[in-house]
Amino acid sequence: MGTGAFPGAATYARKDLLHRSTHVATKTFQALRIFVNDELNELLQGLKAADTFLKARGCLVALTFHSLEDRVVKRFLHNIDFSESPNLSARQKIRQGLRKEKKKDNDGTCLPQMKALGWSSIQKKVLTPDSEEIQENPRGRSAKLRAAIKL
Repeated sequence: MGTGAFPGAATYARKDLLHRSTHVATKTFQALRIFVNDELNELLQGLKAADTFLKARGCLVALTFHSLEDRVVKRFLHNIDFSESPNLSARQKIRQGLRKEKKKDNDGTCLPQMKALGWSSIQKKVLTPDSEEIQENPRGRSAKLRAAIKL
C-alpha cells in the first residue's frame, strides 16, 4: 500500500470509541499481524500448556485485547470443541456439553456446571475497564479479563 492510496480526507476519517481519528488501514494491519505471527494458535497452545501444568485449584488468568482472542479463551474455558462450526451460541454449546456429561453420570448425582468442564469461573461476567481506566489508558479500552480455577 503506497502513499496516497487513500484520499487525504479519508485516511483518518474513522473514529474510535474516544472519538479520536484512526487510520483506515489499522484493522487490516492488525489482521496481517495476527495471521503472520499465528497468534490465535499460539494463544491456544499456551492455554493447553496451562491446563497441563496447572494443578487442581490453580488459577488461570487471560487478558485479551480483541474479540478473536477472547473467543479462543472463552471456548477453551467452556471446553467447546474448536473444530465445531460456530453456528450455535456459546451458551447453547455449554448446555449441550452439560447434557452429555449428565447422561454419562449413571449414579444419579447432579454434576455442578463447571465441574463437567474442568474450569470454574472466578467472575460470572468478563471484566472490562471502566470509563476512568479508559481515560487513563486509552489503549486498554478493548481489554477483557477472564479468570478461572482448575477443578
